[in-house]
Amino acid sequence: MAIKDAVPDIRPRAGHDLLVGIDGVLPRIGQPDADGDLAAEDLMTALVRCATCGDISRIREQAAAVRLAAAQLRAGLFERAAAELRLVRADLLP
Repeated sequence: MAIKDAVPDIRPRAGHDLLVGIDGVLPRIGQPDADGDLAAEDLMTALVRCATCGDISRIREQAAAVRLAAAQLRAGLFERAAAELRLVRADLLP
């Protein structure tokens, strides 16, 4: 009887697309010409990608925090949004 090797899970870890979105937005927040609406849209796009992959249920709290950060960016609360995104980023790192 042969022992079957387990099939490795090659999917990126949960929240990978969200982490990529955060990494794309965070450096732009401190820039003088930062566009909060554009950054918020980039975060929402990352959330949609996570939802498409079925990751939202595995990173529910982080997704909610990113939605809050997007709202803060739209409201011009850049420092609050950046702080929130840094916390989420730390949660998503391996």
